[in-house]
This record gives sequence, C-alpha cells and structure tokens, in this order.
Amino acid sequence: KLAVIPIKGEIGSTDALRDAVSAEEVVEDLEEAETDPSIKGIFLDIDSPGGSVVPTKQIVYKIREIEKPVVAYVGETGASGAYYIAAASDYIVADEDSLTGSIGVISLVPNLEGLLEKIGAKMQVFKEGENKAFASPFTEMTEEQRAIMQGLLSDIYGKFKSDVLSFRKGKMRVKLFNELADGRVLSGRQALDAGLIDATGTRKEALKKAAELAGIEGEPELVKYGKKELSLVDFFM
Repeated sequence: KLAVIPIKGEIGSTDALRDAVSAEEVVEDLEEAETDPSIKGIFLDIDSPGGSVVPTKQIVYKIREIEKPVVAYVGETGASGAYYIAAASDYIVADEDSLTGSIGVISLVPNLEGLLEKIGAKMQVFKEGENKAFASPFTEMTEEQRAIMQGLLSDIYGKFKSDVLSFRKGKMRVKLFNELADGRVLSGRQALDAGLIDATGTRKEALKKAAELAGIEGEPELVKYGKKELSLVDFFM
C-alpha cells in the first residue's frame, strides 16, 4: 500500500479554514502511515502556496524522521513552504508547468496611522520596552525597528536555505541555488534544470515512482489520508 497525504491550501497550525492545511493533522497522518506495517511508502500530493514558518517546519522535520520512502508530487503549485516540504522528501516530481520554488520569507505589516488621522481616531499604546510594539499597525516603524524586523526575516530565510541545501545535497549546484533562492517562482521545467526537483511528470508517473521506491510491483493500493467530506450529520454537529 501507498499512503497518499494531501498538502493542499495554505499551511497553518490548525485548519481554521476548510481549504487550509493543518500541520498538526498532517504530522498525525505521517505518524500513522509510518507505523502501519502495510504502508510501504508515502506519497505527498502537493498543491500549496506555502504558509506559516513553524507549522511548515513541523511537517518538514517529521518527514525527515521517516524511514519509509517519501515521494512528493507538485501539481499546480508547490511554492515557498510547500517547496520546503517537498525538498524534505526522497524524490520530487512536478508537472512541467507547475509553479514551484519561491524560496524566501515575507512579512506584511500594515500601517493605519494615516487612516486613523483622517477619521479623527487615535490609538493609545501602553508598553514597557522601547521596541515592544515595533510591529504595531498604528505607528510608523523607526529605522532601528525596521532593522530588527529585517534581521528576523534574514535569520528565518537563512535556515530555510540551509535546510534545502542539506536535503538536496549533491542534486543541485550551490552557486546556482543561491542565485535562484531570491523568492522567484520557477516552472517545473526550470526547477528541473536547476536541480530543485528530480523529474517532471504526471501524478500517475509520480505514483509509479513512489511504488518503485517502496519496492511495490504492479499497481499499488492507495490509502488516502487527510480531510474527509462532511456528512449531513457532521454539518449540523
């Protein structure tokens, strides 16, 4: 049997939205597939733009612990944190026209100060510590605070890059990787040329590769994990 685990939607700690990826649930599915003796390999079915850093890393590090072969398939999108997850697997197949890569980190901090002035509203902020509210949407950041924020992102970005380089060691050129790891999105063909993935192909071909790595002859039995469709009873509950 092959375990088919979907990574579809934005990645977060929990599935607050029905179309989001719950890192907690994915890790539980991976653990169940890992301990089931009838499961010989794991297939990650990816279509995701990425998501939050810590939940993504929870999935990544669980994948790295698994001794059974893990194959990732990127359908339409496997970008940012979703590519991070794919890179943790043993083999990556992507559709040649998929969007992948986007190795970078972003944080959006809105500034509502001008809007509040226009409507005649003020926000009173009480704090201890000069930089306690430095990411508040109600005040403009100072240059020092911008530097703090940039330092945080640089630290997270450095870990992202070093992990991918470690996971894909020997499969891509470091100099080229550093050039491409600037947040840009690549097609499946471009990602293959750069060594970010192992092959381009269809989902069926990726399943065949997963079965091959798992030592399964013929058509594997697929055991589907992930969210189940809500029944009428579930809906009212």
